[in-house]
Parts: sequence; C-alpha cells; structure tokens
Amino acid sequence: MTTGQPWLPAPDDGGAALVTGSQRIRDETARVAAAAGLELTVTGTLSEARMQRPAVLLVGTDIGATGPTSDSDLILVGLQGEETSAWEVASRICASQVALLPAAAPWLAGRFAALRTRGPAGHLLGVLGSTGGAGASSLSCWLALAAARSGRSTLLLDGDPGGGGLDLALGAGRGPRVRWEDLGEVSGTLNPDQLVGALPTVSGVSILSMSGAGAAESDILASPAAPSVVDAVRTAFTLTVVDLPSGWPAGGPLLQVCDAVVLLVPGRARSIAAARSLAHQTQHLPGSVVARGPLVSGLDPHRVAELTGLPLAGYLPQLRGVYTAEHQGRLLELGSQRALRRLTSALLDSLPDVAGRTRR
Repeated sequence: MTTGQPWLPAPDDGGAALVTGSQRIRDETARVAAAAGLELTVTGTLSEARMQRPAVLLVGTDIGATGPTSDSDLILVGLQGEETSAWEVASRICASQVALLPAAAPWLAGRFAALRTRGPAGHLLGVLGSTGGAGASSLSCWLALAAARSGRSTLLLDGDPGGGGLDLALGAGRGPRVRWEDLGEVSGTLNPDQLVGALPTVSGVSILSMSGAGAAESDILASPAAPSVVDAVRTAFTLTVVDLPSGWPAGGPLLQVCDAVVLLVPGRARSIAAARSLAHQTQHLPGSVVARGPLVSGLDPHRVAELTGLPLAGYLPQLRGVYTAEHQGRLLELGSQRALRRLTSALLDSLPDVAGRTRR
C-alpha cells in the first residue's frame, strides 16, 4: 500500500504561540493565558511561532492575509465585532477554531487549561466521498469498526447534517443518547468523561450522530460549541473517524479539524474529476485515495489514484446488500467481509501507533 504524507509530530511542549501585530489582540490573549496559568509566546511570523513547537498555535486576524497553512491545530484570534471577516479569514487559512475576544475568553481559557493536563491528543481521520452517494458513510462505519476491534478507543463522528443520522444505519437509533443537537449550548470546556458516558456504543464504536435536523445542526458545527466538542473528542478517543459531507463547501466545517483525509473515489470520469478538485482543496492535509468499484473499462485503482493526484490507500469493491443493511441498521455486519477487513486494516496500518491508548 502507498501512504500519504507523514502524520504531523506531537508538539514538544505544552505552551501556546500567538502570531499577531495587534497590541489589543496580544493583550486580550495574554490575559486569558495568564488566568489559565499557561505560558504564551508572541511572535511576528508563523515561521517563528512554529519554531517554538507549541501545543497550540494562534494567529491574529491581522495576520490573516497569509494563505492556507498545514497546521492541524490552528486557532484564529480576533475581537468582537469581527464575526463576518474573522470566519472568512479562518476559511482562507484553514483555521480549525475561531476565538473572538473577550466574548470567547471562557472557552479559550478552558482550551489553555486543558493543555496543561491532557495526555496525547487523539487523531481525527476524515472520510470524504468525491461525489454524493460514493459510500463515504459506509466506509467511515467500517473503518471505525476495524479500529475498535484493533484495540483503539474509537469514535464515529457524524459530520454531515444532511445525512439523516449515522446512528440509524448502525442500529443505535433507539434509547437514551446524546446527539449533536444536544450539544449546541456547550460553552467552555466539555468534560471528556461525561461525553463518553453519554454516547451510544455499538460493537465497541462510540457514536456522535446527527439527528436529521439539518440546518439547526449545521449551525452547531459552525458555532463555538463545535471546538469544545472536538477538544473533548481528542482527549477521550485514540481515533475519531469523521464522516464528511460531499456537498459545498467540501467536507463542511469539520474537515478543518481533521489530521488527514481519505477520499473515496468511484471509478468514473466525473467522480475522478471531482476528486481532483477536492485534492486541491484539501492539499493542506495528508491525503490518500480509496478507489471504489466497479471501475469503468481502462481504469484500475492505481490509475484512479494517479488521475486524482493522491497516493492510493486501497480498493473498495462493489458490495451486495449495502443499501438493505444500512436501512435495517445492520451496516456494521458487512464489516467482517474479507475485502473490507483487508482495506480497513491497510488504512489503520498507516496511522500512528496509538493502539495502546485506552479509553478514559
């Protein structure tokens, strides 16, 4: 198997670095860091900040003219009243989170405080179909199942507000459970242990699903609640598999918090063309391709990956019974098929060796 770019190394210390030329942003951020007991280094450029190998990197809105960065844990810091321009800058530089001060000071203080106590951060692996109906949701479920069976504490994170809810496809749609719609009022730090205890679990896989509320949950993903949830998820789980939407903007808000992305590409001309565009949009992330059958004449998995411009991670053949299994809540039952075990094992082998971490 050919893998994508190497995973980013863990930071060397627990500090935070802020890149800004704004005295007000500097003062507001320093005040929050001091209250949290965290050392804050302020620099004028991203390169200087990266040399500090901080646990978290912050960039002021005044530095937002830079292009996309490859930093997987980047927080854009601005001031109240900059809501519209701040989110535009965040999208342009691929910031994973936005903190507008002083309103976001409680959340940022919790984020800083967590840096002093947390263990190794878990990884978020996004799965994105090059077109709608490619099968990214199914692959996400099977990959999460394989991770759980390998000993990793695993979360399946539903990132598609229009998908109708992944828990229904896994038979977890009944009984008490926490979904995204229940987390919209979260502010500050979310207790990882409480989150784990509130989530439904199927075959060792914890699930944070959408409810099908659509627009309401889409708003939550773009709200201050989402960063708090992602922080708790990273602390609680070794691996989180994120089912990303194929609609525009590609991948939705959760794409920016992923550490790597797998593109699922059906072997057809239009799907490959769409995948090339997605590969360009996600070039700030380590990425790879899973070719999905059936393939049209003249194509093989390696050729699909070559045309997409990303390394080949594996091949997913056309499987019978997927539609029926999904609608009956039995999608995970198909995860034991030999072709799926071979594919998911290869994908997991490309991840960092964190199987030894156990759930909190």
